[in-house]
Amino acid sequence: MREFANLFSTEDVAVAEAPVVRGADGPWDDDEVIDTVLRLVADHHRAVGAAIGKRSFSPSLAELRQSPLGQDLRLLTLAAHGDVSRDQVRDTAGRVTDLLLRPLAAEEMVIPVWFWSTAIGRIVARAARVTYGDDALMSIDDAADRLGIAPELVAGWTTDGAIMSIPDEAGRPLVPRNVIERRRTIARELAGLRIDNGEDVLVRETRLAS
Repeated sequence: MREFANLFSTEDVAVAEAPVVRGADGPWDDDEVIDTVLRLVADHHRAVGAAIGKRSFSPSLAELRQSPLGQDLRLLTLAAHGDVSRDQVRDTAGRVTDLLLRPLAAEEMVIPVWFWSTAIGRIVARAARVTYGDDALMSIDDAADRLGIAPELVAGWTTDGAIMSIPDEAGRPLVPRNVIERRRTIARELAGLRIDNGEDVLVRETRLAS
């Protein structure tokens, strides 16, 4: 299963220079965003072709909408409103972000912070959050409280790739609850903290809740 890259601070690209930007609180039209992204990719493809002496044709907007990328973008917009496979949404989001953001010669790709302030970035984040379901994501502060550590440490994990993160509607990073709980269990085991007959507190909580 494809996973999302983590938030990565960068000063190279200003938010105002990012494609398909809307105001932080402003609405956007999904169809408009899809069409804009498709045109940007088509224009880039023609520019690359011209650079190597291979002129490419200019597909119509209708053709672009029916392309694999067009279908991927449509699926992401529908993810928040319909019953779409979790794995399918994550794979699709991975393909879209990889196509839009991966440098040509790069071996790895991280999603820069400014991307989440664009309309397409917010669509990707919205779709990604749906795949986790209710209460499956938690804030940095809540994760830090659960682990008994400073929020700055958790934030550092999201930046260096140790923990994957997805922004909420306001752009604040969220982390998967199951990842935090797993780290808490491991920390307790390493510290030798057991209760009752050796059962870890998290295992006990899960058993009692089931």
